[in-house]
Amino acid sequence: MKHAIPKQEEGKKLDITESKTFLSKEEAVEFFNLTRAKLLNINNWFEIASLPASTFTLLDTLGTKKEGPAEEGDYIQIDIPGPGLWSTGGYDYVRVEQIDESREENTAILTMRLRPSTLPNPEDDLETKHFFNNMSSSTFQIKRVGNLIEASYFGRNELMNMELDSLADKIRNIFVALGAKLGASFPQWKALIHGLLDLDEDEKK
Repeated sequence: MKHAIPKQEEGKKLDITESKTFLSKEEAVEFFNLTRAKLLNINNWFEIASLPASTFTLLDTLGTKKEGPAEEGDYIQIDIPGPGLWSTGGYDYVRVEQIDESREENTAILTMRLRPSTLPNPEDDLETKHFFNNMSSSTFQIKRVGNLIEASYFGRNELMNMELDSLADKIRNIFVALGAKLGASFPQWKALIHGLLDLDEDEKK
């Protein structure tokens, strides 16, 4: 189903939504298009976030850095603050599982779902290289309804990933996943959603 948010079944759940209202539909349409481009520009998320922490690099299916907007099947290499996975040289990985978009006269929606993944082009290493397992998902959605723009993040089924051969990776994931469970991931996604809507710029005016 288009724009569906995965059902929450177990583990941690996180919802974040920010909104911005414009004086005219034309302004809202223009801003939606700008926000859409910013969301798909993964390489620029660090600058977009009002309180940047993690860095994000868009990769193709072979693991080569990719410029331009994200597409289904791409990977994202994430460098979070603190210790990284020993087996990946310090990075976590997710894959762009689905991108859905629809536009009507008075509404427009873009939904992008990410899921913890193996390394790009994994060969023999099929481990999920992320502190959450691959039952977890992160869904970003921007929506225009009339003059209103909403940007949202939906984290679902966030469960610690312990299916790793490396003891060092397991210990690292315990600490990072517990931190996320206690709310450490909230500021990162809140800052990105806030930045997508340029809300800090509004407050300066």
